[in-house]
Amino acid sequence: MEKKNKLVVILHNKVYDHSNPDEADVLQQVNLVAEAYRQLGYDAFPMELGKNPYNDILKVKKRRPLFVFNLVESVFEKGELLYIGPALLNAHHIQYTGTPLEALFITTNKLLAKRMMNHYKISTPEFYQVNEAERLEPAKRYIVKPVWEDGSVGLDEDAVFDVNDSIKMKRIATLSPTHYFIEEYIEGREFNISILGGKGKINVLPPAEMIFKDFPPGKPRIIGYKAKWNTQSTEYKNTIRSFETPDTKSFLYSELKKICLNCWKYFNLKGYARVDFRVDGDSNPYVIEINGNPCISPDSGFIAAARYAGFDNQTIIQRISEELN
Repeated sequence: MEKKNKLVVILHNKVYDHSNPDEADVLQQVNLVAEAYRQLGYDAFPMELGKNPYNDILKVKKRRPLFVFNLVESVFEKGELLYIGPALLNAHHIQYTGTPLEALFITTNKLLAKRMMNHYKISTPEFYQVNEAERLEPAKRYIVKPVWEDGSVGLDEDAVFDVNDSIKMKRIATLSPTHYFIEEYIEGREFNISILGGKGKINVLPPAEMIFKDFPPGKPRIIGYKAKWNTQSTEYKNTIRSFETPDTKSFLYSELKKICLNCWKYFNLKGYARVDFRVDGDSNPYVIEINGNPCISPDSGFIAAARYAGFDNQTIIQRISEELN
C-alpha cells in the first residue's frame, strides 16, 4: 500500500551570519511551526528561499509536498520583495498557507494599503509623499515611515516631527518617495489586534494594548525598532503588552473588532493577520498598518494573543493550514 503523503514544507527566507534580529527571528517561527506539525502527525521539512529563488522553488516542487507553510519575510534580504515567495509558489501551482499573493503585495506596501483603506472607508491617519511638505499643518505632528519594510525597521522616535523642526524637514526632503512617506502622528493609545482564520472560522483575538511605561514627557509613544528588537534598550523594557484593556463591553472594543473584520474581508486576508491601531483622545481608532502573515515566534504578539484566547500552538497551525491558496 502506498504511504499517504504527509509532507509539509516550511518555506522561509535564508538567514545569514550578518542578519539583523528582525530577519533572524524567522528561525524561531520555523521551529514553532515544525514542532506543531510534528505534534499533528505531519512530516515538517524546512527549506530556504535564498539567493537563487528559481532553483529553490524547483527543489520545493520536486519534493511534492501537500502544501507549503509560507514564512518568507524577505527575498535578497529585502522585506519589500517578500511577495516573491508566494508569487513563485503560485506560478508553480504549489498550494501555500496564509495571506494570498495579491493581498500580501498590497498590505506590504503601506501606501497602497492606506489608499485601499480610504476606498473602503476604513479610518487611517492622513498621509503624504515626502515631497509634499507644503501640505503639512503647523499645528499637527507627523511621523516619517518606510513604505515597504515591516517589523519597525527604520522607525524610531526621531521619525516624529513637526514642520517647525527645520533640521528634520531638510532631512526628510532628501528621502526617496518610493521608500518613505509621511503619516499624521496620532497622539494616544496603540493596539495590536491579531486575527486567526480557518475553514469557515474567523477569530478576532483579544486586543493587546501597548503600554509605554515611564516614558518621559515629549518622548513619542511608538513601537520603534529598539522597542521591538533591542532587548537591552529602555524602550524594549518599558513597552509592555496588556490584554486587560479595553472593556469588552465598550464602544471602542466593538469598533476595533468591526474594523478588523472589515480589513479581513476587504483585503482578502487568510490564515492569520494583525491589524495595528492608534486611538486618539476621543477614542477614535485609526488603522496604521495591516500585517499579513505576522510574526509567530514564541514571544510574538500573535502567539501571546492566541494563548490568551486559549489556543495552543497545534490549534493555531492547524487553523492556518485549513485555508490554502
